Order: sequence, then C-alpha cells, then structure tokens
Amino acid sequence: MAAFLKAAKEEGICVEYSEVYYRTQPRSKLERVANVIRRSTARVIVTFLHEGEFRFLLDELTRQPPPPIQWIGNDAWLIDPEFLRFNMCAGAIGFGFPRSVIPGLREFLLDLSPEQALKSPLLTEFWESSFSCSLKGSSEGARECDGSEDIRALQNPYTDTSQLRATNLVYKATYAIAHAIHGVICNDTQCDKSAKFTPWQILTQLKRVNFTAKNGFQVSFDSNGDPVAGYDLINWQFKENGALGFLTVGQYDPSKSRGQEISISRPISWVGGQTEVQYSPVSSF
Repeated sequence: MAAFLKAAKEEGICVEYSEVYYRTQPRSKLERVANVIRRSTARVIVTFLHEGEFRFLLDELTRQPPPPIQWIGNDAWLIDPEFLRFNMCAGAIGFGFPRSVIPGLREFLLDLSPEQALKSPLLTEFWESSFSCSLKGSSEGARECDGSEDIRALQNPYTDTSQLRATNLVYKATYAIAHAIHGVICNDTQCDKSAKFTPWQILTQLKRVNFTAKNGFQVSFDSNGDPVAGYDLINWQFKENGALGFLTVGQYDPSKSRGQEISISRPISWVGGQTEVQYSPVSSF
C-alpha cells in the first residue's frame, strides 16, 4: 500500500482515504470502513484485498448501497466467479493472470468415476455434494449413489475450465520442476532414474530452464529468479443475456518499451456502462 500511495502522489493522484480491514476484527470496524466509503466523494476505489475480506465488505455495502463506484481490483477477487453476484461491481477493472487452456485437463476431470471418487475424501465430498447422494450408503437421509450420476452434465467450477488463470501457474511450475530434474539425472543419451540429488542441484537447474509449455506459454526465469511476466486487463461487463461476466480487454507486457506496456484490444465498460473514464472529485472529511 505504501508503494501505491507513493506512486499515486508522483502521478498527481489525490487519495482521499486509505483503510485497512481484516475479517478477524470487530464488526464495528467493518461498519466504519463501509461508512467511510458511503460518505466519501471519491468514486474510484483501489483494492488490495483477499477475497474473504472483500466479500464481507461487499455484503456490508449491499445493506445500504453507496453511490456508483469504479472499482479497481486485485486478482484475488477480480477473477473469482463467486463475486459476479455483486452487480455494484459492474465496470470493475484490474489485472489478472492470463487466461489459459491446459490440454487434456477437462477430459481428465470428466473421467472421474464413483470408484475413483471413493479413494479420496475430497473427491468423495465433491461427488456427494454435487449429486446429493451418498457413495458410502445411506447417510443423514441422503439417497445412495446408484451410478446414474453424469459428471459431464454438471455446470459448476469443477467442470468449467474456461477461466484457468492461477491454475496455469501450477501447471507451468510442475513442468519447470520436471525439466529441472531431467537436467540433473539425464545426459544427451540416457537418464539415471535411481540417481540421488539435492534440492540445491534442482534449484541450479531450475534457473536454467527455458521451454514452451504445451499450451504455448513460455517458461524461463531472469537473473532475479522471476518468471516471464504478463497479465490480462480484465473488465466486468454485462453480457447479452444480462449476466455479469469477465472480459479480457487488453494486456500488460513488461517487455515492451516504456509507455507501450499496456495494449487495449476492445472497449472498456466503466461504472454505469460509461465508455469514457469518469472524473472522481475528492474531499476531506
């Protein structure tokens, strides 16, 4: 937050207030923050919040909605489908990890059978809650799963692989480690799968990895150990059916020359459906 306030001052941006809230704090603190937002004349809010804290805040604001706000969000909540129920956030904008497709993932997820689900408490819970039945026999009045359940007919976050963002980081990280291990135990002709190695050997190889994943994403690290960066510019817009959804409206590429890092690929819908950036006056109170 300190870094943002410093950058805002350098850019001539007036910050009317800065508030901190944790969900473990008394409800009175949440109410106070909500009232600050309601009374403020500033109509643009930049958030650095975990989704848990932001959900509490939006629930509180819903009780007595403030004037329309232009939200600038962080990816913790900006790309979370659960927040799309808050229409007051229509027009929200911010950066998130690029959307990706992981080859074979959807097919793998849909290949789950009741027998496989029983092998994992997590999958058992998922199966039983999705189909309102019990895999282990009748319990608490739930009917017994009979094998007629069709996982391909489900419409839920488990089967929706159209918004894979942070998941792709795990995918790339797994392959990066695999490439590093390969670099330690293999030479040009063969691999010694029984070879012993230390974490430091893997770290050394990890710094050298440079490959393109099957979904087209480049994986490598700079001298500081940072991966190749790049983000989608995400905007909350209403769809033709009236539902609120995510839309990628541009990209951020730090490899571009200064001033050219952000590119806009389609129109942005700001708060209230406006197509022009709105003026946000501020005052002290």
